[in-house]
Amino acid sequence: MKKEELEKIIKKIETENSTEKAFFGIHSLEAGDELFIRANKGGLELFAAQLLKASKKAEEIIEQTEQSIITFDPKEKWITGDIWIAYIEPKPEDRIDIIEKTYVRNWKDKVLEYTIFIILGLIVLIFIAGIKAVFNWFIY
Repeated sequence: MKKEELEKIIKKIETENSTEKAFFGIHSLEAGDELFIRANKGGLELFAAQLLKASKKAEEIIEQTEQSIITFDPKEKWITGDIWIAYIEPKPEDRIDIIEKTYVRNWKDKVLEYTIFIILGLIVLIFIAGIKAVFNWFIY
């Protein structure tokens, strides 16, 4: 979308929704492993407006080197919840490019893994030898 179109939509959303009545919040369940959104229609639309503003600024942010994020104001009256989004970090890559970047283990990773196993094995052997020495000390 063009910036002018985005600006019209943003202005329309913000004028039609009262920040006094709207609410939008990201919450977590007591177990802490799931998140959910609790919001009314106005809150969802105001959050959508914030995302559209971020979309409008994304190209500028990607081109600049000194600022790489778009911040949210968590003190807005309509933002509630346990968890809030602090900022958006726009990236120029497509999703396919991001998914295909898988980590390949190199020889340093394998050496580190075996070194840790060797150190843990030595610790176990030293512990067993220490216990045996203590028992032998009491027996003799």
